Amino acid sequence: MKKVFVLVLISIFFLSVLSSLMGGVVNIPLKVVLEVFTGKVTGIERTIVIDVRVPRIILATLVGIALSLTGAILQSLFLNPLAEPYITGVSSGAAFGATLAFFFYLPAFPYLPLFSFLGSFLTLIMVYLMAKRNGKVNSYVLLLAGVALSAFFGALVSVLMVKSGRDLHALVFWLLGSFSGRGWSEVKLAIPLIPLLFIPMRYFRELNLFLQGEERAFELGVETEKVKKLLFFLSSLLTAIAVSVSGIIGFVGLIVPHISRLLFGPDHRRVLLASLLLGPSLMLSSDLLARVVFSPSEMPVGVVTSFFGAPFFIYLLIRRKN
Repeated sequence: MKKVFVLVLISIFFLSVLSSLMGGVVNIPLKVVLEVFTGKVTGIERTIVIDVRVPRIILATLVGIALSLTGAILQSLFLNPLAEPYITGVSSGAAFGATLAFFFYLPAFPYLPLFSFLGSFLTLIMVYLMAKRNGKVNSYVLLLAGVALSAFFGALVSVLMVKSGRDLHALVFWLLGSFSGRGWSEVKLAIPLIPLLFIPMRYFRELNLFLQGEERAFELGVETEKVKKLLFFLSSLLTAIAVSVSGIIGFVGLIVPHISRLLFGPDHRRVLLASLLLGPSLMLSSDLLARVVFSPSEMPVGVVTSFFGAPFFIYLLIRRKN
C-alpha cells in the first residue's frame, strides 16, 4: 500500500509539471510542448515554454520542496504541529530586506532577492543569539524571539511602505509570494537549494527520536544540541533562499508534513520523502491556479495556498484542542 502511495505521489507531481507546461494565459497542447523539447517547434511557443514556464516550474519545485522539508523538520524539533518555516521570523527579515531595496529604488534583480536573503540571514543570526544560553539553544526562547522579531520587522516594513510614496503593487505582489516574472536568473540563485535538500534525509533517525522529547533523544544517543543547531540553521537557510526568489508563500510548510504523516505515519524517512514529492505538486498546482483562474490577470501564489491552508490550519487547531 505504501508503494502505491509513492507511485501516486510521483504521478501527481509529473501531472502537475505537464499541466504547468501546458496551462496559462496561452494554452499550449501537450503535443506542441513535446515538439518544443524535440526542437520541432520554434517561435512564440518555444519562448513561452523554455524561457517562461520551465524556469517557473523549476523554481516552484525547489521552493515547494524547501518549505515542505523545513516544516517537517521544525515540527519535530519543537514538538509543535503548528510549526512552519516562517515561525523563526526569517520571512519577516526577508520582507524587510525586499522592502528596503524597493524603498531605495534599486533594480528588482539582483537587489530584491539579494536584500531579501540578507534580511533573512540577519534575522537568523539574531534569533540564534537570543536563544543561545550557555552553549545551548533554548527552543522556547527561539520561538519567542522569532515572534518578537517578526512583529518588529513587520512594523519596519509598514513604515517603509507608507514613506515610499510609490505604487506598491509590485512590492505587495512580492510580499504575497509569486513566481511571476521569474526566469533563469532566479533559477541560478536557487541552485544552492539542491544540495541542501538532501541533508535532512540523513537525519531521519534523529528526527524520529526527537518526537519522544529532547531529553529522551539524548538518552538514546543523539547529540541533541549539535543536531538541533545544524537542523535549525539548515531549515532557516532553506527558507531564506526560497523566500529570496519567490517571496512569502504561506501554509505549504505547515500542511504538507501533516498530509505526509496521514499517508505514511510518523517515520521521518517516509515523511521527508512524501514531503519532497507533495510540496512541489502543491506549489505547481497553486501556481497554475494563480495563472488561470483570473486570467489574463494573475494572483499571487501565496493567496492561493492560503485558500487551501487556512481551513487546514483551523482543522489542526480544533483537533489539537480536542
